[in-house]
Amino acid sequence: MHFIIAGLSGTGKNLAELLVKEGSEVVVVDSDEAKCTEMATSSDVMVMAGDATQKSVLEAARVSGADALVALTNDDSDNLMICMTAREMGAKKVISLVNDPVHMETFKQAGIDFQVKPHAVVAKHICRMILQPYVKDSLSFERAEIFAIEIEEGMKCAARKVSEVRTPNGMKILVIERQGKYLSEDAEIESGDWVTLIVDRKSTKKGVEFMGKWFTKG
Repeated sequence: MHFIIAGLSGTGKNLAELLVKEGSEVVVVDSDEAKCTEMATSSDVMVMAGDATQKSVLEAARVSGADALVALTNDDSDNLMICMTAREMGAKKVISLVNDPVHMETFKQAGIDFQVKPHAVVAKHICRMILQPYVKDSLSFERAEIFAIEIEEGMKCAARKVSEVRTPNGMKILVIERQGKYLSEDAEIESGDWVTLIVDRKSTKKGVEFMGKWFTKG
């Protein structure tokens, strides 16, 4: 797969390296030549110095047919321009960072596939670390969230059968895993097991109550 990242911020660098590790082809574009040189010499990511708002630069990055372009500059006007130009030139998907929430509606009206609100994402992550420390990973969708929880000694669900951990309407345990194998309903949950569950957005409150009941200690 071929991806283009416009903006060599910390987020852009980390995203590029993650995608390369997954076997994707990535081109990072940034107008700061010093940053580009530094990354080019310290990683396997392809880096181009240039202004990603310019069609010639996007063309050189092979935007036509790219699986996605991600705009991560600190300027919302540039991000919007980059995404609109990339889509016009044939990028299959355009994703953008939105630095100022005031601009969210503008990006929606422009039909940008997905808008990332960094401060909201960070705040939500920290809140979850404080209030739900048992959640080791999560994935948010428009209508639901998926949670990955590692069972620790002392949790209320430990030593219980899978069938005993009943979920309310609006959420479901997708799988309970132990060393690469999935547990049956008759199995007893142990420390070190991993639970993956999905919670409908409308059932968030019930989901929090359920997780607080079974995955806290004491």
